[in-house]
Amino acid sequence: MTAGRFRTARWAVVEELGNGRWRLTVRDEADDELGAFGLGVEGPWDPDVEPHVAFVLVQLGLALTGVRPWREDELGDQRAPVLPLG
Repeated sequence: MTAGRFRTARWAVVEELGNGRWRLTVRDEADDELGAFGLGVEGPWDPDVEPHVAFVLVQLGLALTGVRPWREDELGDQRAPVLPLG
């Protein structure tokens, strides 16, 4: 996977699938999906999943923006703004 694939990324969205499973999608400004990833971690959003998502984003060449980036969106998913690293 190359960082170039996500150069237009603006959002990370994490959806709870049930039974402690989570799915991360990376989306552009128009909210179109650039990539989706099942997360190999189970448990509650905080404290188990949130740090894992941040780690995955760095591996994709993305960084969270803002002091408290995560918020719950209108669908009940966790959403945070991201920007490509360097």
